[in-house]
Amino acid sequence: MLALLSKAKRPAVDWDALSRRILEESAQACWVVDGELVTVAVNPALCALLGYRAGELVGTHLLSYVAEESRGVLERQAAIRDLTPHRSYEVTLIRSDGMPLRAILNDSRLDGETGGAAPGFCIFVTDITRRSEEETQRALRVDQLADAVARMNRFLGQICQELKDPLSAILGATQMISSDAGLSEPVGGGPGRSTAQLGAYAALCSDAGRQMMRTIENLSLWSRLQLNQVPFELRVYDLGGLLQDVLEELEPRARARDILIVNRIVATPVLGDLSALNTVLKHLIENAVRFSPSGSIVMLSAAQADGRVTVRVQDNGLGIPEELQPHLFRIDPHHAAPGADGEVGSGLGLLICKALVERMGGGIRIFSKPGGGTAVTVTLTPGGTAGL
Repeated sequence: MLALLSKAKRPAVDWDALSRRILEESAQACWVVDGELVTVAVNPALCALLGYRAGELVGTHLLSYVAEESRGVLERQAAIRDLTPHRSYEVTLIRSDGMPLRAILNDSRLDGETGGAAPGFCIFVTDITRRSEEETQRALRVDQLADAVARMNRFLGQICQELKDPLSAILGATQMISSDAGLSEPVGGGPGRSTAQLGAYAALCSDAGRQMMRTIENLSLWSRLQLNQVPFELRVYDLGGLLQDVLEELEPRARARDILIVNRIVATPVLGDLSALNTVLKHLIENAVRFSPSGSIVMLSAAQADGRVTVRVQDNGLGIPEELQPHLFRIDPHHAAPGADGEVGSGLGLLICKALVERMGGGIRIFSKPGGGTAVTVTLTPGGTAGL
């Protein structure tokens, strides 16, 4: 059986030596300071955390290692140290290499044997830099997501309005056509509406229908691009040849508005996807026609320099206000500008062009001056002649 030692026979414990051993062997960074916050002792874990040797820390003031924005926190905690024996608070420390270190200080008062003022404080330091960074990043992502959702909601509202306006025009025109078709004789004895007027209503329906279809197609393409569901096959194509088909489709509208499209792009091979190239060229030229006043010119040109092909679409239209230009590639209907005929777009075409061009390894930029027209440049990778 174990024999219990009497109180007189129990060995004396060197509490100072035990405290030093615990301090030195603890994996938790520990800082011991006196009543004036001057460092009395540190352990190896704290030295490793801050990047200092023990001799460099002992004898220095605790505030020397606290970031400016956290000094007020530490001073307030020091002011109440005689009221609460244990405190926990966050501060930013500065390592020897100047890097900030976010930490939680668990501060405990060391009571003296005879009472009175505490002879010092034992502070355990927990590094939460990574956790703090993760929380900051998480908060940033939440803010970005909230902003994206808000912009998406505004964008969807604009799309609904874009579909509603031409649909209202179609319904109004078809109602007039139906009303005229139902008249068996002229109202009031006068002549009825002429066939030309009915043709005008039909043309209005056709234009509004095309506008709706364009919006729906753009919305569908943009949605598939966001989901990475648009297949790409990069090959070498001649821009001059591709433009012929695009211009055949767009020139009737340009002629109707008395706008001349001058094409100076001839044999210009580029590396790209056929559908994407056609879509980009169509959107940019269509935009230039829409924002150009009657009787003006839209100029198409291309140049090769520094290993890139730059395609330029220049109009002499209204230009874009400077305050709107930084927002052209954002989903934000508040920055949409009306065209020369008053038609307001959502800017979805530019977003689609940017997404397609970047997937082909290129870039897009806009240069505009209010009242001085707009130039859109697209940079693409040049192609050889083998794939033509």
